[in-house]
Amino acid sequence: MAIQENIKRLREKHNLTQDELGEVAGVSGNAVWTWENQGKVPRMGAIQRMADHFGINKSDIIEDKPFFGVAEQSASYNTNPRGVAGHAKRMPYLGSIAAGEALEMIRVEEYINVPYEIADLYPNSFLVRVNGESMNKIVPPNALALIDPTIEVKNGDVVAVSINGFDATLKRFFHFKDGVALEPETYDDNYQTQFYNKEAIAEKPFDIKGKMVWFMAAFDQKF
Repeated sequence: MAIQENIKRLREKHNLTQDELGEVAGVSGNAVWTWENQGKVPRMGAIQRMADHFGINKSDIIEDKPFFGVAEQSASYNTNPRGVAGHAKRMPYLGSIAAGEALEMIRVEEYINVPYEIADLYPNSFLVRVNGESMNKIVPPNALALIDPTIEVKNGDVVAVSINGFDATLKRFFHFKDGVALEPETYDDNYQTQFYNKEAIAEKPFDIKGKMVWFMAAFDQKF
């Protein structure tokens, strides 16, 4: 299969280990191994990150055609790509979270590059993809939100909260004497503040996963 051969040749040309190429692509080294040895097809976001990093076209990775490495290679090929070290750090990506009604947050074994300056500030954080429109004043749909579980949450913070043990949502959080409120930040009037009194919390336990500290556009965002 062309794609697995192209990925392996690209990695070997730059003397990278599978873990190092995984850092470029935002995945684990084991994922790279499955690309090269089991013919698993990378997600388009990973292909785009590799193409951007090495200064090549996505088609150079995907299509069955003469590959890089010969003396006659295209002048557009970047022979000295910028290294990841010192510029970005891989952070765990744990799937999607609702900016709307609560939904199940599914763990995904994937890593995404985050600017080193941000990752250094929040080293224990994880990323989630924001679904829905209920936070669109501050976080656009499909964005990747960085959640820090170690920061103390205060009233008015935007938090990722798990409801009923498995559902998760992103909202502005307020704690009151008799319960809590999850408030949207949206231009859509269909979304309303959700109130949970002590009885509701007893039936559907709350687990605050962390405070949102930063977000970025997804690599596969369409414009």
